[in-house]
Amino acid sequence: MSFSVFHWRSKEALGNFGDALTLLYLSRMFEGPCLFRTGTVHLVGSVVSERQISATSRRDGQVDGGPGRAIFWGCGKRDARPLSPLAERRAIFLGIRGEHSRIALGLPRNTPLGDTALLLPKFYTPGTHARTLGKVLWVPHVHHPKVKPDILGTDMDSVVMRPAIPNTVAACEEFIDAIASARFVMANAMHAAVVALAYGVPFAFWDGKYLDVPFKWQDFASGLGFTLPFAPSLAEGMRLYEQVRPDRFMSAWDPAPLMEVAPYNFRTPS
Repeated sequence: MSFSVFHWRSKEALGNFGDALTLLYLSRMFEGPCLFRTGTVHLVGSVVSERQISATSRRDGQVDGGPGRAIFWGCGKRDARPLSPLAERRAIFLGIRGEHSRIALGLPRNTPLGDTALLLPKFYTPGTHARTLGKVLWVPHVHHPKVKPDILGTDMDSVVMRPAIPNTVAACEEFIDAIASARFVMANAMHAAVVALAYGVPFAFWDGKYLDVPFKWQDFASGLGFTLPFAPSLAEGMRLYEQVRPDRFMSAWDPAPLMEVAPYNFRTPS
């Protein structure tokens, strides 16, 4: 039997916040062994792709890994293209991030929807982050060039935090604390927006200087039933948030279907 858990940059000193949430899930959200005895489990991210499924099969050392070799829970695609029949046979989808991914993959209409990071408040209670408390938090993409002060305007309450963090549970928790302590989050890294929504913090999809895969952002939003345009500035981001009110869609979202198909048993929330 062969079993592993995937997350991007896992072997590097600095990971990426959204992908490193895998470590937090395994530490705080789940308990006991994986319910699958073989394959590679993907718990978060835009990892549903021909390339990822092919790499998973190569790691498992078989030409055709067959059903379940790549296991995706609440993950998403990076584009609207369907998978090849071979890739479909090598994958199992335990829910999917959003409606756009569901349609691209041809999954049933009753497939559970939602990004897995939306479940974090059930298992992690943030602490106060002194640096971001009551401030506007700007989170650029991990590949975003250096944020110039002029983009922040004259708002002295702005703080920039890059999502390149150590691959540790503690670093993930600190980043969540920073998001949850902010009064508004300008997210150019998508999981900064997901976590902000999960903890009830107003946010914007900030287009910034590096916007990675617009499809995945709208896919995430489609999982809860809203559409949020990208914002070039704090003022526009705040306006769009008030116009769309993603928090109302979040309050109507039922997490139970996604939780029922998880690849591990959940810990009892403390």
